Amino acid sequence: MNNLERMSALEGLPQQAYGQLDGSKTLRDPLWGTVVTPSANEVKLLRSRTLRRLHEVNHAGPAALHTQHTSTRLQHTLGVFALIAHFAPNWPELRAAALLHDAGHGPFSHALEGIEGFNHYLRAQEVLASEDVQQALEGLNRGEVVDLIQGDLASLLRNREGVLHADHLDSWVRSAAAFGILPFPAPELLRGFRLSGPHLEADADAAALMLRLILHEARYHASAENIGPVAVLRALTQRLIGADGLPPAELGGLTDGELLALLRRHPATAEETGRLLYRPHELHVVRAGEAAPDDAYRYSLNKLYLSLPRIQGGLDAAQLPGYAQLDELNALLGEYLVFWGEVE
Repeated sequence: MNNLERMSALEGLPQQAYGQLDGSKTLRDPLWGTVVTPSANEVKLLRSRTLRRLHEVNHAGPAALHTQHTSTRLQHTLGVFALIAHFAPNWPELRAAALLHDAGHGPFSHALEGIEGFNHYLRAQEVLASEDVQQALEGLNRGEVVDLIQGDLASLLRNREGVLHADHLDSWVRSAAAFGILPFPAPELLRGFRLSGPHLEADADAAALMLRLILHEARYHASAENIGPVAVLRALTQRLIGADGLPPAELGGLTDGELLALLRRHPATAEETGRLLYRPHELHVVRAGEAAPDDAYRYSLNKLYLSLPRIQGGLDAAQLPGYAQLDELNALLGEYLVFWGEVE
């Protein structure tokens, strides 16, 4: 397509295509290129405090502080919703589950999981029982929505079989786009998937690309660039709670900005929070057992997300280029030490 053809295509677009997030217009997903018209239930969900809050929580946690991966949990949620509406447009409970599947996340997404017992799955149960969500689900099978979110009922949203689903598909493609490594537009990749029963199936080319993206995402999670800021943010949050600057029960309901404001204001955390925001390059990360100061922060990397796509035609994923690299990722798990130091 040349420039004149592109300009002509733009002239054919609707005049009101502003990407509203409240359901007042059709939802045009900028990553997947899909158009969805929300139902009355979905409009209520999009206007609920539960979903609005997710636009103030970063999808990739502290990565938003020092990389260009600044997508929010709501943008990811709408990406998953776009995929669900594309493959299963007539399943209202599944569409609602897509909108609510991340409702329990605390500030900076997974980064603060486990602090003072915080568990986003448990918080999700509380959020799903809230009045605004229950009202928005009126007329739907609420129990089915919950089962779909939890993966108790297998679907293209989630499953317990380790098969690539819509949640991870959007996460990995969105991350690749943010890091500038997506080799072609996401709508072209989408054409390589189809729905088979409760699962997505990829053609060989789409499956090979997804494996590359899975490997990239896992290596990023295990990188010093990610582990360092996550470890410091966890330590600062724990210190803030210990200094009575944050009641533990309130942690899960905060947005990223609200938590940062508390950290920057409290004397126990203000100075180091500023250093995290403006001088993250001064962080050092080593494996446990290597030389580190006594006051280094300890961080445990105990999980990587590696669910692989089912491949059309019965092709075994082990035949994909790069499959053997999955075994190498296990060596990245374990204990790390994080500390501040001068830049060499």
